[in-house]
Amino acid sequence: MKHVRLLLVLLLVMAFITSCTKENDEASIRDLLESSWYIADGALQNHDDSTQVPRENADKIILNDSIPYVRWVRWIERPVIREYEIIIIGDSADVTIRAHFHGEPPGYGFFVNNDIMEPVYQRAITDSVIRKVKLWKDEGGDWRLGSLTVADIYTENTDYPVTITEIRALVASRNYEFVVNDANTYFEKDELPIFYPGDTVEVTVVCNAQDDSTWAFLHHGTGHRPGIGHHIRRPFYRENTNTFTRTWVIAHDSIIVTPAVRHSATDVIGWQTLFDTADATYYARAWCLPYIVLQPGDEIPEDEE
Repeated sequence: MKHVRLLLVLLLVMAFITSCTKENDEASIRDLLESSWYIADGALQNHDDSTQVPRENADKIILNDSIPYVRWVRWIERPVIREYEIIIIGDSADVTIRAHFHGEPPGYGFFVNNDIMEPVYQRAITDSVIRKVKLWKDEGGDWRLGSLTVADIYTENTDYPVTITEIRALVASRNYEFVVNDANTYFEKDELPIFYPGDTVEVTVVCNAQDDSTWAFLHHGTGHRPGIGHHIRRPFYRENTNTFTRTWVIAHDSIIVTPAVRHSATDVIGWQTLFDTADATYYARAWCLPYIVLQPGDEIPEDEE
């Protein structure tokens, strides 16, 4: 009986140590994902303007050429609570990050002006976001980012679900191309879009909305670190019903210190959301993905500073 009690004590101690180790690992993983240049608030920054006032776009002449008059912004209610589903097997981990973006009028939501003679209309926002990440533990016991998917943002319970089929970024001058055609595709850091200052990038997006048409917009940030900088939104040009293109010159973003991690989003919004009156509903889809700006010969940035 004495040996049985000792065995039970040892089992309880081992279970306690295992539980503590798991909790410590999960806390370390959450800390990394919330501070990493590659994850952090990138999707949220692209989805939230924190204002009710649609502003003039810096490319307003181009804007009028590519799309009928429209100005819009989102204001998401904060804080946004992230849910982490963490599965640890040995020295590797799979994480699914989920969150909900809500914006309820009158204070929050989607604010759009589609006629300079009309008021700004408000639409309620109910979006979800999901992203998957793989991590590994180095010899020092620290968790590192292995690979990640796009942050897939979609409107919940809409009658007009929006789908993104493909995003393609081409730098013809150096025969470089990045393609993503599945929100569940994982990219290691050196497989993410990598651009040089001065690159001219032609971005193509293929998308559609059930029982409606859409318009696509390109977001790309100017911040080097999470929470610093602002995002720029530009409308694409429509090539056909479901295909849009836009040329983007990296040097036009700002003067930056390389190497840098930034965040981009292809944002597809329903036609009724943009151009109907007060009674229209909001529906959209966005794929958000970090990209890297560096000089030839630079190392890929680490997970965090």
